[in-house]
Amino acid sequence: MLAIVGAVDLSITARVLSTSGTSMEPLQVVSIVLSVAFSLILGIAGLKTAGEPRRVAKLFLVTVLALWANACDILLLVLEGEFIFSVVMNALIVAAYAYVAYRVRREPSR
Repeated sequence: MLAIVGAVDLSITARVLSTSGTSMEPLQVVSIVLSVAFSLILGIAGLKTAGEPRRVAKLFLVTVLALWANACDILLLVLEGEFIFSVVMNALIVAAYAYVAYRVRREPSR
């Protein structure tokens, strides 16, 4: 559920930045859009797999892509010398999601 909230927060932040006159590079826009999309996918898939830990392994590719997109967001912020709190928070949420999914997948089957 937190991944969905993070994605919504990041999309609101992107909208505010675009309407406030802040110029964003096209690559930044693409990486933020990808971060929002993958976070939404992770949040929805996480809600669906909550009762069945074996299905977490099927989310591996989406989790890696979400980590990659958020890492790109952070890298682009560092290169631009900017700090946007919701981008960092969304990256932390996705990293925590990946860690929890890894721990669930490593648990022995009952």
